[in-house]
Amino acid sequence: MLKLSTSLVAAGALSLALAGCASTGPAVPNVAVMPAKGKSYEAFQRDDAYCQANAQRAVGYQSPGATGNDEAVRSAAIGTGLGALAGAAIGSASGNLGRGAAIGAGTGLLAGALVGSGNAREAGGAVQGRYDLAYAQCMRARGHDVIAEAPPRREVVYVERPAPVYVYPRPYHWGPGYRRPYYW
Repeated sequence: MLKLSTSLVAAGALSLALAGCASTGPAVPNVAVMPAKGKSYEAFQRDDAYCQANAQRAVGYQSPGATGNDEAVRSAAIGTGLGALAGAAIGSASGNLGRGAAIGAGTGLLAGALVGSGNAREAGGAVQGRYDLAYAQCMRARGHDVIAEAPPRREVVYVERPAPVYVYPRPYHWGPGYRRPYYW
C-alpha cells in the first residue's frame, strides 16, 4: 500500500507541476497593426497602450495562461475525485475498499490531467481571442491599419503515382499453341 500511495503522490505532483507550465502573464496582442498614415509613432504608441488597456478590461483582466492553468487543475481535481469514488465502489465489491479508491484516484488523476490539457488550451485560447478582437477593434476605431491574419498555410502533399503500364493486345497470328522461336 505504501508503494502505491507513493507513486500516486508522485503522479499527482508531476501533473500539477506540468499544469503550472503555462505562462500566467497578461494577454498581449497577436494582431499586427500599422500606424495610420500621417500619425506620428508617439501617437501610435499612445493609442497602442490605450487599446491594450481597453482590451484587458474587455476580458476582465484575465490571463490566458492563468485561465488555462485553472481549467487544467479543475479537470484534474474532478477526475481524481470521480476516479476515487469509482475505485472505492469497485473496491468495496471486491472487498478491498482502500486499494480500489487509491487505484481509482490515480487513474482519475491521469485521465483528468489529459482531459484538462485540452480544456486548458481551449479556455486560454478563448480569452486570447476576445482580447485580440477588442484590441483590433480599438486600433481600427482610432484609424490604424489592422492587418488581417493570413489563412493557415496548407501543406501540399505530392503522391507519386506509378508509371502507367500499357498492355497491347496479342497479335492475331499468335494462336493458342504459338511459341516464340528463339534464335541463337
